[in-house]
Amino acid sequence: MTNPVCSSCGQSLVSGSRFCGRCGAPVAFQATQPAMSQPAGWNTPFRETNYIVDQKILAIRDTFAIKNTSGNLLAYVKQQLVSFGPKFWFEGPDGSRLGEIHGKVLAIRPTFEIYNPQGQLEAVIKKKILQLIGSQWWMENASGQEIAKVHGKILEHDYSVQSPDGSRIAQIHKKWVSVRDSYCIEIQNPSFDPFLVLSYAISMDHAEKREDHH
Repeated sequence: MTNPVCSSCGQSLVSGSRFCGRCGAPVAFQATQPAMSQPAGWNTPFRETNYIVDQKILAIRDTFAIKNTSGNLLAYVKQQLVSFGPKFWFEGPDGSRLGEIHGKVLAIRPTFEIYNPQGQLEAVIKKKILQLIGSQWWMENASGQEIAKVHGKILEHDYSVQSPDGSRIAQIHKKWVSVRDSYCIEIQNPSFDPFLVLSYAISMDHAEKREDHH
């Protein structure tokens, strides 16, 4: 029996892998799986292409919201500051856990681990430390393969998320919002998990702001 191929780029998939080794697309989206039987980790509100991250919920400390462009709340993101680094978790409006981000600030380089609702590691975000102009963040899958990188101005919320071959995964911008601490995430590669893009943006934003304040 031949291995299935990635529906995004046609690359042969390693048996049992969850991401395409070439373009990083989650295997959960591939046609090799029966319809309506996505893994439990895909029980998620993040199925849209456009999101607004609203970092100002004045009533709740260390909490912000992810909304769609109609203003409907999709999830809260809550932050817990622990001694070895920040911890974020995504929570549905019904209180369900949708995934977590664990920051490791004491590591050699800033590192964030992204976990699905079952507690399985989905991806790791790392920063190159010896970068003279701007900053260089990249994302690896759980196997250590690079699946995404960023290009642009993170602090100004004006950058793109790209696959290793340079094709566009998502664009982060402020075109649709006027609120100072809000920004937009526009998914341009529908086969890339929006949860990973949201986690990517939130992790980098947190780390860059922290450095900017020092």
